[in-house]
Amino acid sequence: MSKRLQQSQSTSQTNKRNSSEIKSSVGIVIDVIRNVSQLSEGLVKDGVDSNRTDLVGGCLIRPITDAISAHSDLTIYKPLDSYSIDLPIVGEMVELVKVAGATYYKRLPNPNLNTGNAVKNRDVKTYGNDSATQGSDYKTTSQTGISNSNGSSQDRKTNFGEYFKPNQINPLNLYEGDKVIQSRFGQSIRFSGYNNSDNIFSPTIIIRNRQNDLEKLSGGLIEEDINRDGSTILLSSNDYKLDFQPGLVDDGGNSDFETTPINFELPKEYVGFDQMLLNSERVIISAKSQEMIFFSKGNYGFISDGKFTIDNGNGGADLDFGDDVNITTDRNASNVFINTGDGNILLNTDDQGNSPSLTGPKDSQGNRTLRKEPLVRGNTLVELLGELIDAINKQVYNTPAGPSAVGPTNRSTFNDIKSKLQDALSTLNYTE
Repeated sequence: MSKRLQQSQSTSQTNKRNSSEIKSSVGIVIDVIRNVSQLSEGLVKDGVDSNRTDLVGGCLIRPITDAISAHSDLTIYKPLDSYSIDLPIVGEMVELVKVAGATYYKRLPNPNLNTGNAVKNRDVKTYGNDSATQGSDYKTTSQTGISNSNGSSQDRKTNFGEYFKPNQINPLNLYEGDKVIQSRFGQSIRFSGYNNSDNIFSPTIIIRNRQNDLEKLSGGLIEEDINRDGSTILLSSNDYKLDFQPGLVDDGGNSDFETTPINFELPKEYVGFDQMLLNSERVIISAKSQEMIFFSKGNYGFISDGKFTIDNGNGGADLDFGDDVNITTDRNASNVFINTGDGNILLNTDDQGNSPSLTGPKDSQGNRTLRKEPLVRGNTLVELLGELIDAINKQVYNTPAGPSAVGPTNRSTFNDIKSKLQDALSTLNYTE
């Protein structure tokens, strides 16, 4: 027998086996087990442990071919892929897939992302009466090992669930080769290579948590909006252009962000590089036990409409700049405060007084010793100099002829100097 014939027979046998082991039909979701608390409340009985987490994600489903069975005769089915659960809602039609003797459910695709194909009170509407919905016990199925329930689910038959409410969720526009994951709540993950204006190969990943409210009014296919959508993480490259605006952007495309950078130069456009954007109304970054490290090959800037604060612990701070440092508050004529309590403010010296001093005494080799010197208090100095001038003006010298006259003959000159002492005080800079 030729190799080709052997392969053909092998393939034929595999197809026959697969066709006999995998069969499908459809059914209506009557109820959904979402958590173990439902189990402890009596959703599952007959001695089954209420902590059986394998039951969570299971659904009570009426096969479409079953028009007469009461709820007590229906089966709870598990999801086809328990590692990637796409949970249906009450009233949704799902596929029942039989694999190796056991039957599982799988959601059916539908252009309505939010409610899928769900219909309120579908079980009754499908069969024209509510006789099939009576009964309060779910049966045990030997195929899946899921037990029945003695808890009534009548309060969940006419709606999509206990608290699920329909919303307008729009599907995303697609580009060639895209892989897109979209949820019924407006979350999405897009893996794309050509979603740019010129459709040039530029791999991009867009993770979006919420569709913006403006798009809900438009209907139809939409694009992600990094400025108006909920929290967004975007990884882009090459020709993907980030149309980013800081702050909250309104329906007309206007941002409420007010501060224009003075020293930092923003890019003319966000395109041409591998880029990462994290955009949200609040951003929290936390290093729980180790370092938080920021590296930047280029400039880095902090631009905010609000206040900039750093509340550090007991570790202190070391700032080492390789060029000039400019601190300005002149835009609003605001003050600069440096408060150390009982600590020192040291300029051009370290905390041990080990910086060179031009006025310090010399050591045995003739080098100046290292010392720190305190700053002078301006008002105090003015007062002391004033007192000194007054003392000079009151000088009396003992001479052979007796005491001299009070004060020098150029007393007026000293008084002129005293009147100018206030000019030595700064009107902008102060110390304690």
